Amino acid sequence: MQPTVLFDLDGLLIDSEPVWDAAKREVFGPLGLHLTAEMQAATRGLRQRDMVAYWFDRTIVQADPDEVERQIVAAVCRRLEGVALKPGAEQAVAACARASRAMAVVSSSPESVIRAALASTGLDRSFDAVFSAEDDEHGKPHPGAYLRAAAALGASPDECIVLEDSFNGVLAGVSAQMRVIAVPEAADRCDPRFAIATLVLESLKDLDISVLGAYGSRESRDAAWASAAADPQPLRVPDRAV
Repeated sequence: MQPTVLFDLDGLLIDSEPVWDAAKREVFGPLGLHLTAEMQAATRGLRQRDMVAYWFDRTIVQADPDEVERQIVAAVCRRLEGVALKPGAEQAVAACARASRAMAVVSSSPESVIRAALASTGLDRSFDAVFSAEDDEHGKPHPGAYLRAAAALGASPDECIVLEDSFNGVLAGVSAQMRVIAVPEAADRCDPRFAIATLVLESLKDLDISVLGAYGSRESRDAAWASAAADPQPLRVPDRAV
């Protein structure tokens, strides 16, 4: 049986983390909060409302949190045109489309940002659906967004494969009891917490698409994933129609 593949967006498919980081510096800087690279990394993968709440809880910022969130999202939208794809993203999406039953983007970003980013990169026709955690009761690392996406696509968690770049996203996928492929940023690759993922890759270019086809018996699945983890191979596109 073919799996359902659920992609994160920011930092995985598109090189938008610098865009979000710049937008947060633009909005928070005049309020007296100057975010370092380490501070930015601490909230990666969170919804913007959760990120804003995180810093309001830990610093003295005199502003309306809702307005700060709105300004950050607006600043990101201004910068999204021409955002670059991450290495291997286009090939990985095309290959997964051939090997999966359904595909979706599951992101902490607002739906308007998701759709704008996909349209800007030409990936908007590649997915069956997009899911934003913006209006969920809880965002990542809570598994709710992934479980909601699986249910909407008619898949059980055991039939889903999640691709994520941030630890908060990986934790969300693992908590949903899905298999998770982590593709961390180079600066985060040594973080031992990523060991909870089923596979950890340096790039989407390293995705061995054969693991998506390993959905017969549990024994065959486990053997295929163990082999991929031990000896990752370059992306291979199966000879199968979309």
